[in-house]
Amino acid sequence: MSPLRCRNKLHGFIHVALLAACPVLHAAPFPVEAMFEAESAAPAGPWVQEYLGSNVVSGGGYLSTPANLVRADTPGAAAELSYTVAVPRDGNYTVWLRVLAPAANAASLYLALDNGAYASVAVPFIYGQAAQWTWVPVTGWLAAGERELKLKYREGGLGIDCLLVTALADFVPQGYGVYPLPTVLPPPGEHPRLFARLGDLAAIRGRFESTAQEMVSHRAALNAFIQAPAVVALQPLPVFVPGAPAMTNHQIDVVSRIKAKALHFLLYERSGQPAQAQRGKEAVQMLLDYLAAVRFSPGYNYPNDKGEIILASAMVYDWCFNLMSVQQRAYVVTRFTQMAATMEIGFPPSRQGAVVGHGSDNQLLRDQLSAAIAFYDEAPLVYNIVAGRFFADYIAPRNYAYASQAHHQGASYGKVRFLSDMYAAWIFRRMGAAPVFDPVQQMTPYHWLYARRPDGQWMRDGDVYHSAYSNSTEYWGEPLAYMLPATYYNNSTLKHEYLRQPINFIHAKDSIWPVLLGNTAMGSTPSPATLPLTKYFPDPAGLMIARTGWTDGMHVESGNVLATMKLGGDWFGNHEHYDAGHFQIYYKGGLAIDSGIYSGKDVADPSISLEYGSAHDMNYHKRSIAHNTMLVYDPDENFDGYANDGGQRFPGEEPQTLAELANGYKVATVLRHQVGPQAQAPDYSYIKGDLTAAYSSKVRQFQRSFVFLNLKSTDHPAALVVFDKVSASDAGFKKTWLLHSQSEPEISGDTVVIERTEWDYNHTYQYNGKLINRTLLPANAVLVKVGGSGNEFSVGGTNYPIQPEADYSTEEAGAWRLEVSPPVGNETDLFLNVMQVMDAGSALPALPTTAIDSPLLTGVKIKDRVVLFSRSGLPLDGAVTVELPAQTASMQVLVTDLKEGVWTVRKRGTGSPIEDEVTAEAGTLYFVALGGGLYDLQRTDASARRAAAALPGSPAVP
Repeated sequence: MSPLRCRNKLHGFIHVALLAACPVLHAAPFPVEAMFEAESAAPAGPWVQEYLGSNVVSGGGYLSTPANLVRADTPGAAAELSYTVAVPRDGNYTVWLRVLAPAANAASLYLALDNGAYASVAVPFIYGQAAQWTWVPVTGWLAAGERELKLKYREGGLGIDCLLVTALADFVPQGYGVYPLPTVLPPPGEHPRLFARLGDLAAIRGRFESTAQEMVSHRAALNAFIQAPAVVALQPLPVFVPGAPAMTNHQIDVVSRIKAKALHFLLYERSGQPAQAQRGKEAVQMLLDYLAAVRFSPGYNYPNDKGEIILASAMVYDWCFNLMSVQQRAYVVTRFTQMAATMEIGFPPSRQGAVVGHGSDNQLLRDQLSAAIAFYDEAPLVYNIVAGRFFADYIAPRNYAYASQAHHQGASYGKVRFLSDMYAAWIFRRMGAAPVFDPVQQMTPYHWLYARRPDGQWMRDGDVYHSAYSNSTEYWGEPLAYMLPATYYNNSTLKHEYLRQPINFIHAKDSIWPVLLGNTAMGSTPSPATLPLTKYFPDPAGLMIARTGWTDGMHVESGNVLATMKLGGDWFGNHEHYDAGHFQIYYKGGLAIDSGIYSGKDVADPSISLEYGSAHDMNYHKRSIAHNTMLVYDPDENFDGYANDGGQRFPGEEPQTLAELANGYKVATVLRHQVGPQAQAPDYSYIKGDLTAAYSSKVRQFQRSFVFLNLKSTDHPAALVVFDKVSASDAGFKKTWLLHSQSEPEISGDTVVIERTEWDYNHTYQYNGKLINRTLLPANAVLVKVGGSGNEFSVGGTNYPIQPEADYSTEEAGAWRLEVSPPVGNETDLFLNVMQVMDAGSALPALPTTAIDSPLLTGVKIKDRVVLFSRSGLPLDGAVTVELPAQTASMQVLVTDLKEGVWTVRKRGTGSPIEDEVTAEAGTLYFVALGGGLYDLQRTDASARRAAAALPGSPAVP
């Protein structure tokens, strides 16, 4: 017997809309669903076909009746819509109608089930709100055989989109019908097809049996699960007591045993006799017992627990399909709909956004997708719902973000969200589909490769939780976020980083993934040392990370410097901070740091956890004041009731769609960027952006330029130059340049010194870094340090305290900040700060810094390097003159903010000029100056020069 069949009859016209599959191998005859499009090619009056597009109504069209029709108080002779359903067995069925009531007097219709009488069906209508498409249920008994559903109008103006018949009593199709049916489908009638097909089993079996070091602990964990007794059948889960402290009786180890036993059946028992399939039968029975016993308190919508159960259900259903009866499969599907409906995202999964947040976790991208593929032959509606939304909503925002080759959710949550994306990528690949994401996806983990510090930690970015539980001797890890893209894209660099990370960062419940999706035969690069030292991450990230060298593993004594220069692009929200323009510097310790703690404890009562949304989080940690960026303080500005830190605006709630992201969430634009002169080990790394949009109207313009200088010296390895042009809408709005530190800064005139010399928690290593910052602009700047005990996280005189969760944690919360402000109020101010790093224990002096100023340019000389910026912030054109300080040795000069074209540089009193072309993307000129003196820069339009050069007799263009 086949699943539900249906046909739509309207005055002799037959319209077929099948969602149920045709009879297939192993098809189960349990009834799940059939769906009908209400419209037909030529509906008879008073029904009229309307068109809205498939993103609004199912199939792009619907039926309605004229609004001026007289109400039919009884079902009259008006045209009848008839739909015939082939019911495979007696039972209760729910008919869901997707309808639109445009007004209170057009909010009902007539429905008859089989030979029953017509009854009125009310359609919800809320006064004062715009009319919305709504699903309305009607439940009744249908006997086996062909049964008829009939509709007639009762009130004019009502619209009907589609009808759905289901035996799933707990299924509510809210949000269903607005997404096109997916064109990428699971292979029908074939099992396995979830994370493996028959052709994959030999390789998976080989990995499970592999003696490779990367598989040892995973095989041991899985074998322990496989060999464990079938505890749910013998020892049921603890009885769940509603209202008790325990919100659930869910036990992850039991679920892990179910998955492992199902895997063993797939690899070793599937081809034998079902009666001998010991582990497979245990997996099936344990799953059924577990689904019957597991409970969650009302309102307990933590998605990971329910997701693990759904994932295990899908694996057993798909891998042990031949061991299950029709009734058992039906029960698994029913429990799925019950449990999935109570997840945060719901089922249909329509409650949360597809860009960030928990809607971007495993709920849809792994767990519900897995169920959808496993159930497809018997319950195609599940796949149509879940995959329909995936293809409609999830792919575009991810490909948009992947273009930046970074992740907007930062150091911790970025990996979690990216891992969910990779599960989805693997699900479709193993199902036999073409890649669903842009292959630039594989570059996203390079964000974290470049952000890896020599002490094994990551540069802080967004909400970071790894620091809450990681010991100082641990190399921070999130191995699966590297393994899945490494094996998917055959990327040996990511495979190396996967193997470098601690194996204990993979929980035993996840040991199944290296077996299913790993690749023990794949090689890995010896280290990331072959990568360029600087990487630019374009829009929508607007980020540059520069290094002076690569460190493979933990080497706290390493002399490598690491700087992150974040301008920003789109603000995605959720775990992202209000930190456009933020920078960090690491050298033998975090020196210019990201302040605050994401996951900590209340100082007054350590039993109280402070995490997402706490007073510390929302008033300090996420805010601009906790970052090395710029504040512009408008005393009347309101931040939704939170503290006025003088920082960046709240763009809004986290965007739900890519279209919403495009409306007001752009906070910065990269104007220029370049590394040079060699790409592999550049002398300088430059990025400039406009951050005006990050602030409210209190800021008329804010441009920030970063230049990281690799000085290629062990004594003075690097410097970071930060130049800002800030214009406020009111001269009275105080501007404050920020520099955060873990230790107390020492201020002397225009210079501040920050050192890190403390030992780690285990007393195994000592930091030894020092940062020296000199403020060259504004002239006579006021330097103030804020912090210390009881004032570490101060905003407007109020401290928002927090403490680490554990003494051994690697939190780098900061306790001090340097504030640099102009001596008097101005509408526009220039800030020029030069930071250099060196050993804290060095007896050598800091490098001298010499300010350079001219009518058009301002900058600094440090060591043998000169960096110059346009004072106006605008690209310079024509003739520019600058005087470089006296020096007998040559200097490497970087001039930024130049207009595109061919530029010549001539030192007055010398011979031939230097000539080079400035590109629009970089806007920079880099040359060697032979000593101090006056230098004249002159631009010639490149296109005009090339045109002249093309004339007969013209000299060649260099």
